[in-house]
Amino acid sequence: MRTSDRIFVEVPISITGTDPAGRPFEETTRALVLSRRGARVISREPLATDQILTVRCLATGLETPVRVLGPIMGKGEACHYGLAFLKPDVNVWGIKFPQLDGTENPAGRMFLACSNCHAQEVVHLDVFELEVFLANTCISRYCSQCHTSSLWMRITSVDAGIAVARPATKPRHTVQERKSPRVTLNVAVCIRHPAHGQEIATTENVSRGGFRFKTEKDLPIGTIIEVALPYSPGASNIFTPARIVHKELGIGAKTFAYGVSYVPSPVARSLTGLRIMQSK
Repeated sequence: MRTSDRIFVEVPISITGTDPAGRPFEETTRALVLSRRGARVISREPLATDQILTVRCLATGLETPVRVLGPIMGKGEACHYGLAFLKPDVNVWGIKFPQLDGTENPAGRMFLACSNCHAQEVVHLDVFELEVFLANTCISRYCSQCHTSSLWMRITSVDAGIAVARPATKPRHTVQERKSPRVTLNVAVCIRHPAHGQEIATTENVSRGGFRFKTEKDLPIGTIIEVALPYSPGASNIFTPARIVHKELGIGAKTFAYGVSYVPSPVARSLTGLRIMQSK
């Protein structure tokens, strides 16, 4: 059950604890995926499931105790582990994450920073806010830290704390009458699935509840995927679960058009769940 968005961005951290032989260690490494309640990290230490450690974010100077959920992938010095915060109320990353309750259906999720105070926040954008951002590479919104409206831009480096605007395609404005307004919008989206791999596609339209895209892959209706919309290579992208709800043969025998609906977060199981290994 997911209660927080996840940000795919590297952040420098330190890990302290005790190894299996009882020797204390301290390691400087990186977190690869961030959430309000934990992280995916890379470590050269052989971490054990349920081991208690302390993680310190070098960008904020804040630390918190964590529990090792288990290994995810890799071996030896390149092993990835899932960690859960034991004190999730401590905002280790210095990032404001919106609380997920299953009712949110943003057209896009972005990791943005205030251009004035550099406050960092995961922002949920509706269709029209997404259009504004794609047209201007920034958006005006209220900053609770500045207590005023300011321009917010995309973040590419948590370590540097710098927001960098990305070039975007010019949107077209065609709103259709439907429960959630559908806007004709061509924007890059990353689609991924454990069995079908990862693909960068372009949306044909976007609504509050989902979007439409084309691909040569033959995906059954009902398939659960993870999507990042908008997607920018090298940027801090946010993936969220979605389901294939419509399928039709596109122009060309090898092309399919799909309608995608976002899955409410509290009932969506992560497709990148942990592979727990029993210690010998």
